[in-house]
This record gives sequence, structure tokens and C-alpha cells, in this order.
Amino acid sequence: MNIENARFNMIEQQVRPWKVFDDKILGAMAGLAREDFVADDQQGLAYADTQLSLGHHQSMLAPREIARMIQALSLIPNDKVLEIGTGSGYSSAILSKLAKRITSVEIISEFVVKAKQIHKKLGLENVVIEEGDASDGWMAQAPYDAILITSALPKLPESLKKNINEGGRVVSIIENNDAQNSRLVVALSQLDDNNQWQHEHLFPVESHPMINVEKTNRFEF
Repeated sequence: MNIENARFNMIEQQVRPWKVFDDKILGAMAGLAREDFVADDQQGLAYADTQLSLGHHQSMLAPREIARMIQALSLIPNDKVLEIGTGSGYSSAILSKLAKRITSVEIISEFVVKAKQIHKKLGLENVVIEEGDASDGWMAQAPYDAILITSALPKLPESLKKNINEGGRVVSIIENNDAQNSRLVVALSQLDDNNQWQHEHLFPVESHPMINVEKTNRFEF
């Protein structure tokens, strides 16, 4: 497989046609070797339009999915970002090219070790990976200008409001019960004047549930 051609085709045939027009995001993805973030037996799928298993019942989102989510954050260079769920470390590597400081929190020790190794190899000095449970947020570096959550939630926790700056954006995967058939959707959320979450549906996506999130009989949007 010609890696450079595969990366080019990923951007031009998968990501850009999926309404990702931010040149900074496209440039960040063009400059990252996605094969560094996948398992040895998945090298041939590193640039495929599919989610890849990370083990521990977690998956790496398809390139176009993570690109759309990051684009929805509308990041500017001085932003401070919280990522809940480091996973492979690929999304935080993209974020590192777009914002001033990235705090990425991961509950699975194996993922933390691997992502730190990759980020060190790439020289990403503005990403801090913490091991811990951020299912209710992460106050260590709060408040943040933007929060990215790539595992599924029944709803955004109220505690997350303490983590976000005024005018901040949260992009997360939560259940949509508005449709006849419930499905996971990516939502852009912001706080209104009454400190209530306001959601904008972006696109449907599959995702594993976040570890340690309180389970309900039915997801709420």
C-alpha cells in the first residue's frame, strides 16, 4: 500500500466530501501518519472509511467522523480543549495542531501508555494525557473552551457545566430519542442564558458507551 496515496485519498474521498472544509483540520490529518495509531494487524485499514477496534470494547472512529466532530468545535489557536476518552491518541494529535492546549483523559491504562508513546515520538508538547475517570468531567485544567467526547452518553452530565467557559462548545455522542428508531447522534451543545444545554444534531454515528456512565432505562437527549 502506498501510504501517501492512501492518506491523500482518505482526505479527498472520505473526509472532504463529508462536509469537512476546514483547511487546518485537513492539513493536520494530511500531516499525521494514521498507521502509527492502529494495531499491527490493522495497518491495511489505517486509512479505510471504517471504525477500528481498539480492544476493551472501544473503537477508533472513522476518519470522516472524527473530522466532522472536531470541525464542529470551531477551534481557534488560543483555545484550551478537554478530550474525554483518549483512545488511540489520534484525535488529540489532530487537536494539538488546532488549539493551544489539549488535556486528554483516558480510563484504560493500556491506551494511556500507547498514546503517550506515540505523542512523544511525534513531539506533541501541547497535549497532556491523564489517566482517570472523566465521565463526570475533569476539573484539573478547567475551565475549557471546548470539550470533545467520543464515547456514547445517555445525556451530558450536569457536572460538565463547571468545566466549560462561557460560550464554550461540547461535541459529544448521545442518544437521540426524537426519531422513531433511537440512534446515536453527534451533537454540538452549548449553554443558554438559563444554564441549560442547547443541542444541535450533526449526524448519526455508532459508538460504544462511555465506561462508568450511569445507565438509565432509556437514553435522554
